[in-house]
Amino acid sequence: MATLILGSAIATLDTTIATTALPTIAADLHASPETSIWIINAYQLAMVATLLPLAACGDIVGHRRVYTGGLVLFTLASLACGLASSLPMLIAARTLQGIGAAGILSVTSALIRFIYPHSQIGRAQGLNALIVAVFFAIGPLVASGVLTVATWPWLFLINIPLGAFAVVLAFRALPRTTGERPSHSFDGTSGILVAGMFGLLILGLGDAAHQAGLVRVLCEWGASLVCFGALLFRQRRNPAPLLPV
Repeated sequence: MATLILGSAIATLDTTIATTALPTIAADLHASPETSIWIINAYQLAMVATLLPLAACGDIVGHRRVYTGGLVLFTLASLACGLASSLPMLIAARTLQGIGAAGILSVTSALIRFIYPHSQIGRAQGLNALIVAVFFAIGPLVASGVLTVATWPWLFLINIPLGAFAVVLAFRALPRTTGERPSHSFDGTSGILVAGMFGLLILGLGDAAHQAGLVRVLCEWGASLVCFGALLFRQRRNPAPLLPV
């Protein structure tokens, strides 16, 4: 359980840790406030868009593999964030970091079911939810503490030893959850539609909050609805749907 707690903690912490440092990062990378917001948006969009597809991958290739793969990607992307020398590099690294976080968070609940006896699953799920809530809330506070003693790259570099330790624990302690050969393969088209649906929805909400043009917001929401409609049509014919309908 320790590796699951640590993984959930660092993945959730990085959702909000960059918020406090955004003006400092923007000034250091010579970026405008309008473009620097993508340091946060890229992480959140990538995470939300890939949560469901990666959860489906866990059912096929094994939850342990998805979790450890997410941890490795998150840790390496954190290193890339800390070494980024321009805004595009940082945004790209944050996107990869968000995908890694999705790999961690998408299968945590499933792994809990394999670790705990049935009578204690509710308690374990509650503990995991508490960790997510606490570390989401303290992200800006942690960022303020780090920035008082170090520069902004350390907001991301602190993930490296934590992520590496969590990877070691995962390989040593997490059970393998693959049994018989899966009766279905991953539906890549549905995965793309899910990513487009949630990504465009969140993007539209973000643009609306930042008072982007009405036409732009409506186009993003309209495209999200198109993805949703196409997904529903495809899932009705799928024996193992990503989104049960």
